[in-house]
Amino acid sequence: MNIGLAALIGALAFAVVTDIRHARVPNLLVALGTVAAGLYHGISVYGGGVLHVLSGSIGLISLLEGMMVGFVCLLPLYALRAMGAGDVKLMMMVGAFLGPLQTLGVVVLTFAAGGALAIVMALWQRSLRQVASNLRFLLTTYAVRATGGTGPELEPLQQTAGRMPYAVAIAAGTLLQLILVRSGGWALS
Repeated sequence: MNIGLAALIGALAFAVVTDIRHARVPNLLVALGTVAAGLYHGISVYGGGVLHVLSGSIGLISLLEGMMVGFVCLLPLYALRAMGAGDVKLMMMVGAFLGPLQTLGVVVLTFAAGGALAIVMALWQRSLRQVASNLRFLLTTYAVRATGGTGPELEPLQQTAGRMPYAVAIAAGTLLQLILVRSGGWALS
């Protein structure tokens, strides 16, 4: 395992633990992880990135592009109050390690992992009925506004089904991306 991958996995593990225990992702962790990514890509020999078997630097431009992909993909969910700012910053840190294409793969896999985690948590907390009600409300509101000629505006829900530690989904998406890249069976690598 290369040092960049070890730093990424270590930062994600710490983020998962703090998100589960304290319901937040520390800014210091994200800052240190981003600095570690910058150092890794700044001093390593050019290669395929931290997830590839032939690891190496992706370059500082790809680092910035990866951060931007993480930011742009998760910002709408933050704007809807569906996730916290720490989750967006954590995905930006992941993007700093991976670059734009692999970050996009992580985002897709994170959304899938987040959906599965949401269902598991709703079943565990016995709030599946509230989740279904919220989803119906969002879809109905969107459909009514879209057919009425007004732009779709999604407003935060007044009653939520609970809080989910999204760092778990981000870590799962990142590990799934690692597995798929290493197996060669994923187009986003």
